[in-house]
Amino acid sequence: MLTGCYVPLKSYRLVPPQCTSEPCLKNPSALVVPTPDPDAAKEFEPVEDSINKARDCVKPDEPICLSFVEVDDMGELWDKAQLDTTLSLIRRANDAAGNDPAKAPIVIVFIHGWKNNAAWGNDNVRGFKSSLQIVYRRNQGTRPVRGIYIGWRGDLIPASIPVARQFSLYNREATAIRIPGATLSSALTQIALRTHENKDALAIFVGHSFGALLLERTLSEMTASQLSVENIAQQEADTATSAGASEDAAAQQLMAKRATASRADLNIFVNSAASATEAKQMLNFLTSSEARYTPFRNPGDKVSADDDRPLYVAVTSTADAATKLALPIGHYLPDVGFKQKGSFRNVSTEKGNEYGLACYDPHPDPHHWTLTSKAEGAQDQSSYYLSSAGHMAVLQSHQMLKAINDKQMKVASTGEVMNVSPQAIAECRKDLFDSSLHIISTFRLYDTHQCFAIQERPKRCNGTPYWLMEIDPDVVPDHSTIFTGRFISFMIDSFFTQPNGRMMNRASPQLTLSAK
Repeated sequence: MLTGCYVPLKSYRLVPPQCTSEPCLKNPSALVVPTPDPDAAKEFEPVEDSINKARDCVKPDEPICLSFVEVDDMGELWDKAQLDTTLSLIRRANDAAGNDPAKAPIVIVFIHGWKNNAAWGNDNVRGFKSSLQIVYRRNQGTRPVRGIYIGWRGDLIPASIPVARQFSLYNREATAIRIPGATLSSALTQIALRTHENKDALAIFVGHSFGALLLERTLSEMTASQLSVENIAQQEADTATSAGASEDAAAQQLMAKRATASRADLNIFVNSAASATEAKQMLNFLTSSEARYTPFRNPGDKVSADDDRPLYVAVTSTADAATKLALPIGHYLPDVGFKQKGSFRNVSTEKGNEYGLACYDPHPDPHHWTLTSKAEGAQDQSSYYLSSAGHMAVLQSHQMLKAINDKQMKVASTGEVMNVSPQAIAECRKDLFDSSLHIISTFRLYDTHQCFAIQERPKRCNGTPYWLMEIDPDVVPDHSTIFTGRFISFMIDSFFTQPNGRMMNRASPQLTLSAK
């Protein structure tokens, strides 16, 4: 009787739709995305997701293709054929590239969030298509781009029932927590492995809102396992090499290589609706392991501060009311219940019951220290549950600066205003900023040309490859408006680009962990 009150649980991209034009689409799980006009005046313009205009992606040399992999509310694939099609598209792009690094594909996985799905005409589908076009254009149209849209029932209540739709937040959060499991872990692992059959191909995983929660829960356990296997296998290979056991060394090196190939080169969480308890466990692992990710460093070179790059990036708008206000409100009653049951640990220095926040930063000395009191910034577990990681200052690794005049920049997360070199702002170049500011990268808004910079957060606790920061509303104005030229260009300039300004390549992916 209440069926009409819910968005149906169904696949949107399995059955070929009826169309009024020829040729009619045969496989709605793999579409061609129109190649952008290199001379177009606009950096970003949403691409239509029309059944009648869709074309099957069948040629291996198509510049941009988009495939769909859909899961149900229990985390099972609607049809494995969708994953098989996706893996085939990646392999054919790799084969077409041959040994030419300039033609190696860029594979981008996107998991949408609340109030979205894989339906025809969905705003996230249209926005993702446009984002793929920007990535292709920014690579001078030489590298094929393969987008993979992972769809789930993020939209439970129709837009025609707006009040009830808002209250679906709690049900959809539970679904995003429930979906991660063997099915999605296996799918993402296969996508990464298939991509990295070409040593120069790039795999990037992106999640938004509850999609970021879904992605982080899927990745955390599998990534920790992959990194541990990679590290131990490499240590064993080095030991075997020293002992002259070449066959054993080769076997261990192969194991390490496979572990490296089975993870993405970059994982991005945008306005994540996950509690900070999700990020906290991964941060604990990376901190205790003294992890450093230096994908652009030549093997054998000494590691410098400029070599450090993120394996994870979590960016959250300061104007994101959904994660800043709705998340803590929604978690209030469960938080009370957890406290009544004694489920949370509190900051303590009592022997046998210690709880603080372990910090690690490879740049200052000492590299390790612990926050042991709330005055220092340590938090009870309840505080992590009631906030997203991006909004917690103590977990933030970086901060965004925005030029507000010709000699001052403002910090997005704190509102602090600092004086900087007028020339640095005028030219918006990292090397013109005072080195004491530890500027990581700079970028301009494509439309207003306003200068922004990413800075290491002063006195940070988190110096791991899990970068967390709040970003300015001029880049992302709210929770849902993420498919814009401003935001996509910011992500490319800040995270897809090497320190020398060249586009990101998978030249030598290296993530080191301590041997202890």
